Amino acid sequence: MSLTEGHTIWVHNKLVVGTWAAVTAVDTLDYAHQNQIDQQWSIAHHGFHLTIPDNYTTFYLYLEAITSTQDTKTRGPFNNNQDFCWHFHGSLNDWDVYAC
Repeated sequence: MSLTEGHTIWVHNKLVVGTWAAVTAVDTLDYAHQNQIDQQWSIAHHGFHLTIPDNYTTFYLYLEAITSTQDTKTRGPFNNNQDFCWHFHGSLNDWDVYAC
């Protein structure tokens, strides 16, 4: 994929040290992630990004703190016409995610 194709979702993992965050982009709401576009993760205080190719006009995001007792958060649908940015804050079992 060239640098001019698709859009990027930037993610800042500001969770407590040692906590893992993950984001999965899908084209339809399917909790088994059957329609996965991209998925990435990082340990706290490391960022990551996902790429949404141009052939997807809309997408949803599943955001989670890995092994948390909190439910996975769903955001979307989003139009694939710009880059997006999200940031995780909190600790393993008390976290939230916000748009930058």
